Amino acid sequence: MNHIHRSIVFIILYALAIGSWTQEYPDSQELQDLMLGNWERIEDYEVDIKLALDIPGFRMPSRKIHYLYKSPDKSKVEVKGFAIIPKQGIQPFFTFLRDSLSLQVLNDSLVNGKAVYEVALEDTFMNQAGKISFFVEQKTGNITEAWVVHDSREFFRLTSEYDEVDGIYLPKSTVINMTLPPDFQNIQRLGKKPTDMRDFEAQMTNEWLDGSISIQFKNYKVNRGIPDYMFEDETEDAIQD
Repeated sequence: MNHIHRSIVFIILYALAIGSWTQEYPDSQELQDLMLGNWERIEDYEVDIKLALDIPGFRMPSRKIHYLYKSPDKSKVEVKGFAIIPKQGIQPFFTFLRDSLSLQVLNDSLVNGKAVYEVALEDTFMNQAGKISFFVEQKTGNITEAWVVHDSREFFRLTSEYDEVDGIYLPKSTVINMTLPPDFQNIQRLGKKPTDMRDFEAQMTNEWLDGSISIQFKNYKVNRGIPDYMFEDETEDAIQD
């Protein structure tokens, strides 16, 4: 076999080897362990939060909030005025991921120079069936981006950036953009005077509404041993959902 023939055979065999090779992704349990591993190192933390809402029907000025958490389920919000804060605080989807969910890795890629997995699951969002997708950093397990699609419409996208604090990766900012269904306008009826209802009804449309939530985090204190008594006397105006 001359040199040219040997080269051709080598190229064919190499191409077949590449074609038969498949990317090995972590299975559902391995992925869940990766995503929860960073958060499960947190025994307690406190952080200052700046929260800004731009949602139709809600009028809430930007709020400065002090948030405290202690594993497994103690949390406290300190804020002047009204604020809506998730019980899991800075940990997006933490409680959600602890359930026995089947996570599927669809692909891997680079996002902002970082290796990520694209992960998906079928679930409900705002009482509608939808596909929930995540970008998960392969190194840290952090969710850097999450979005929900239903009937080819994206109506939720979360984007987070993280900093390393005492060896734990914690969010420094989170932005949530939402597209809300037309019937969400009904919430704006609350508190309106009967004399204002005619004008309000005339403005009702069948268009979806845009909204957003912006959250900034700073001054973390992690695993400092917060005593239990610090979680007494919850602020009445802070609603945790």
